[in-house]
Amino acid sequence: MSLATLFSFCSCAKAGGDVYSAHIQSFSYHYNGTIGGNSHSFAVEVIDGTARLTVEELEHMDYGDVTDTVGMDLVQALEELCAKHDVMKFNGFDKTNPHVCDGSGFSFNITYDNGKTVSARGMNSSPKGYHAFSDELHGLFKPYRDKLFAAALQKKIANGVKGDIRFMLMNFVQQGESGYDRYEVMISHAEEDRKNFQVKIRSVSGEFFPEGEYDYYCALPDEAIDWKAYTKLVKKHKLTQWMDYEKSAADYNNCEWFQLEFIFDEYGQISAMGTEHPENYDAFRKDYLTLLRKTVDLAIKKYNINEN
Repeated sequence: MSLATLFSFCSCAKAGGDVYSAHIQSFSYHYNGTIGGNSHSFAVEVIDGTARLTVEELEHMDYGDVTDTVGMDLVQALEELCAKHDVMKFNGFDKTNPHVCDGSGFSFNITYDNGKTVSARGMNSSPKGYHAFSDELHGLFKPYRDKLFAAALQKKIANGVKGDIRFMLMNFVQQGESGYDRYEVMISHAEEDRKNFQVKIRSVSGEFFPEGEYDYYCALPDEAIDWKAYTKLVKKHKLTQWMDYEKSAADYNNCEWFQLEFIFDEYGQISAMGTEHPENYDAFRKDYLTLLRKTVDLAIKKYNINEN
């Protein structure tokens, strides 16, 4: 091989050529998850030497605009990552696998300060080397994303909730050494021709309900549910501090799993879950299940509900 041929071969070894000596002006990445559930995007824009990162996640749309300035070290690391994986070789990729009904997809766009651009997209299809690039990209953005979302969560908690509960999902599921009781609750405001009261109970301990299994699924008027009493539990036990709580205990197989979702009629919602329990958990659980017993007893007595 001649020296000229060798030089030509080496200079073309990377599709980007000298593009990687340029600097990123803008970068956007979007992941389209299965049924949209974990869809998310990252966007970086550099203006006059200042970088701004914006992160969006479908699961946290209630956080609003999650964006802030970041150090140029992120941009430098991003440039190095793009060079490492030679992203120019992905340029122009645009394929969809028509044989997959759902699955996932991606798209990303990069603009460099020398005018070069990179653009690629795929649905259930990706170019060779893309997944390694994507994995490292997510690892790079994760600490920045976590910091932004931690601040957004504190803002959400500070905003709190307003009004009375209009929908509640509440599950307590004991397992292993924690016991065998199980409570599954989903109650919402009344709607025409819709069953809005669903309560399933397996009481082994007999602590709140007599021992046995109970299953209620029916329509009840709003006055049958003391929504204000349930709402008072939110303030009493400081449940706004539970917003987006999700933790697993080390010995999760022997801990009660809980799941909570309260939506309020004026503003806000609270969601939490896990086997490691947040502050005030035991006191809240006792008050909630005591109130649930009163709700079921009233529904039986006044509205003649029956088990399914």
